[in-house]
Amino acid sequence: MPYDRGMVVAIGAMVLRSVPPEQVVAQARELAPHVDEIWVVEDLPFAGGVSQAGSVLEATKDLPRPPLVGHGIAPAPFRNPAALAMEWATLARMHPGRFHGGIGHGVPEWMAQIGSNKASPLGLLAETITSTRALLRGQTVTVDGRYVHLDGISLQFPPDPPPMVSAGVAGPRSLAVAGRTADGTILSEGSGPADVETAWRHIETGRAEAQANGEAMVGPHRLTVFAGYYCGDLSVLPPRPEHLPPGWDAVGSEPAVVAALLQSLVDAGAESIVLVPFGPDVASQIELAATEIVPDLTR
Repeated sequence: MPYDRGMVVAIGAMVLRSVPPEQVVAQARELAPHVDEIWVVEDLPFAGGVSQAGSVLEATKDLPRPPLVGHGIAPAPFRNPAALAMEWATLARMHPGRFHGGIGHGVPEWMAQIGSNKASPLGLLAETITSTRALLRGQTVTVDGRYVHLDGISLQFPPDPPPMVSAGVAGPRSLAVAGRTADGTILSEGSGPADVETAWRHIETGRAEAQANGEAMVGPHRLTVFAGYYCGDLSVLPPRPEHLPPGWDAVGSEPAVVAALLQSLVDAGAESIVLVPFGPDVASQIELAATEIVPDLTR
């Protein structure tokens, strides 16, 4: 069945950015029977997020339980809100209720490489999320912001229902922006239970600010956590991959240990956990998660 926003806790898996584009669909189909969500990555200079998401949505649509597919995470500095809304609206109309979009700051070093660093990343994020969400909801948008400039733009084919738009952020002020402007928040790998609890406090601050300004968000705010994990012989575990930010991981020699660590994210307030495997044999990590880790999580 399509993704239901009333779901208490969803379990997802990430198609790693190291997977070549021609192999993305095959891996997604392997993951799909075992999870509620599949997330694709948009990191410079790897594969594009929109094209990956579209391929995965199409490849999994006929499964008995087709998963939600997430685009994680589109960098605001090189994503025009109108263009992004057009792409996401297309996916959302072709696969109703199955798409979730994420927007973030982008890695500063990567944004500098393409000449897209901005003086106010927070301002850009807020303007991009607000404009994209409004377009996806069928509104006519006119905004003359610091970075976003739209003059009477509306989508010819707005989706119904509109997809969720989450902010992929980490810092206190960015989390407050997420609470003020987005349908949800995505925490990156390295976020432990304490980070989840802290994030909720900043998100609620942003929601309270929006309410005080007469801009209260409609509906619940969904917290998704990308969780790095490894289960197996710890003596052969290599150094943490460079692309994973430093911080918390679910690492243990037994599936029950890893499951308990992931469960702590749920207990802290995560509403979706997206598993990000690492280690010497990613394929075996994915199989182990599906058969012995995910079934142990209380959802």
